[in-house]
Amino acid sequence: MLAAAPTPTPAPTPTPSSTDPFGVPFGTRAASGPVHLVGCHDVVIENRTFRQLGAGEIAISLENCQRVTVRAVDFVDIAEGIYALNSSDITIEYARYSNIIGPAQPRTGAHVGNFVQLDKVTGAIVRQSKGKGGDTEDIVSVWQSRDVTVEDNQFQGTNWTSGSGSGIALCDGGGSNNVAQRNVLLNPGQVGAFIAGGTNCRLLDNIIYGAQRPFSRVGVYVWNQSSAPCSGIEVARNQVSWKRADGVGNPASNAGNCGSVAGWSTNEWNAVLDPLTLEVKL
Repeated sequence: MLAAAPTPTPAPTPTPSSTDPFGVPFGTRAASGPVHLVGCHDVVIENRTFRQLGAGEIAISLENCQRVTVRAVDFVDIAEGIYALNSSDITIEYARYSNIIGPAQPRTGAHVGNFVQLDKVTGAIVRQSKGKGGDTEDIVSVWQSRDVTVEDNQFQGTNWTSGSGSGIALCDGGGSNNVAQRNVLLNPGQVGAFIAGGTNCRLLDNIIYGAQRPFSRVGVYVWNQSSAPCSGIEVARNQVSWKRADGVGNPASNAGNCGSVAGWSTNEWNAVLDPLTLEVKL
């Protein structure tokens, strides 16, 4: 006679995890010290909180690295979020920050005051990230880099003091094939977003609002500040409302030294924007 087959135990039903990277309350991910990598490749840094790391301390620095992804990380009260130098194929997504402390002023020569700074980087994307507050310099700085996309981010400035900072600095020092698109910038710095040189650099479909502040200057500008030629620039379909320090509206400026700027007439330079609807919620 055959023995009765055992009754199988039902497998427990797994608890589904949230697919929303912002579903985790801000600042509650596992605490992390600074991450400084040199010569790295194929690295993923994710699900961490970087908090109060000290004066001038960069949370994540990458030098001569390839194929690095920074995903779903939070930054709280830090001098600098992410700095990448001489690197390639860098992805930054679903990151959040509160209070980047800089200092933006006085200048120290250190890389502090930015959420992200890309320095001589080839191939990068900064997307679906958001942040609020601090004494920022450039929230996203793209310096002498190429093939960089900054898209679908939301940034809000609060107590910045720098007379040279901005929301997005594109093609600063030159660069090529860089685009900032569909970003929302609320009072991000003395300039909203700019193209400072390079070739085939584009500002597309961004929403940029700047209230009157002591150092406020202009919402968007195109001005080649490098020694290399500047051409193939496009600034199109942006909505901009900006007041400079004296309270006069100053949404845009074109210095005229980058050749013809495509799309200039398609922008809404005096857009009616409600800043309350643009505020960042972490």
